[in-house]
Amino acid sequence: MLIKRILGALLISGVVATSVVAGECQRVKGIESVVNNGNGTTSGTITEGGKLNGTTQSVFTSAPTPTSDPTSTYFTDDLTLTTNKGVLHTHNVTLFEFVRGVFTAFARIDPNTSTGNFAGATGVLYISGQTADGGATFQGEITGSMCFADLP
Repeated sequence: MLIKRILGALLISGVVATSVVAGECQRVKGIESVVNNGNGTTSGTITEGGKLNGTTQSVFTSAPTPTSDPTSTYFTDDLTLTTNKGVLHTHNVTLFEFVRGVFTAFARIDPNTSTGNFAGATGVLYISGQTADGGATFQGEITGSMCFADLP
C-alpha cells in the first residue's frame, strides 16, 4: 500500500514536472521606447526583448480620465507589436501620473488577433516607465508572462 502511494506521488510529480518543463508559458521582458505622434497614436520599438523585439504602434481607445488623485489619469489603448515572428496585439489600461511623468500599464494579450508565433497566445504584460519631456517620448520596461498556443 505504501509503495502504491509513493509510486502514485512520483507519477503525479512526473506529470507536473513534465508539464512545467514542456509548458508553453514563458517569462518575457524588454525595453520600449515610444514617441507620442500627437494624433492619438504612439510609435516606437522594443529592444532587449528577444522574441518581443520589433516595432510598436498604439492607438488610444479612450480619452484620459481623471482619478480621485488630481495628479493622475487613466486611459486605454490598443498596442500592435510587429516582429519577424508575427504580430502581437494587446489591450491596455494605463495609469499616468503627470507631475512625475511616470506610468504603469497592464497589457492583456489578444489571442484572436495576434498572428504568427503569437497566434493564440495569452497572458498579461506589464509596462512601467516615464517621460522626461512632458509626454513627447516615453521609455519603459516590459515584463510579464506569455503562454503560446505553439511554443516558438
